[in-house]
Amino acid sequence: MSRRGDLVQELFIALREVRGRLLQVNQSVGDHVGLGSVDMEFVDLIARTSPVTPGELASRSGLSPATVTGILDRLEKDGWILRERDTADRRKVLIKARLERTPELGRLFAPMLGRMSEILKAYSDDQLEVVVGFLKQVREAGDGAVAELRERARAR
Repeated sequence: MSRRGDLVQELFIALREVRGRLLQVNQSVGDHVGLGSVDMEFVDLIARTSPVTPGELASRSGLSPATVTGILDRLEKDGWILRERDTADRRKVLIKARLERTPELGRLFAPMLGRMSEILKAYSDDQLEVVVGFLKQVREAGDGAVAELRERARAR
């Protein structure tokens, strides 16, 4: 195999390993606050997109509206989110993150964030721009793959 082929293969393996480690970190944090992995993903998704509708969460996650409702019920009961009526359209419900819970997660994620900060010190701004650009393109490729797979499932 060529050097480039070796590097591409190594990159694919590294991405899979990083995904696995990040899932482990997320699960470990979730264990400390009593949240499962799906609930942790929803807390993060809501924190990044808040305010967001349950329908948007179902669309973004690929989960059924009924499953999303169950997740939101648990998160609301445990004080992670708020459900509020949209002031512009009272029929619409908006989901918002409860920001007072953020420090609790921040303390638990701090060891990983500290390690990442140390790693990032070794990179120039130009190198970080390349890494950020790469990761955004990988995210977009993932979005495209998910859309294609969902379309195939609907066509069956």
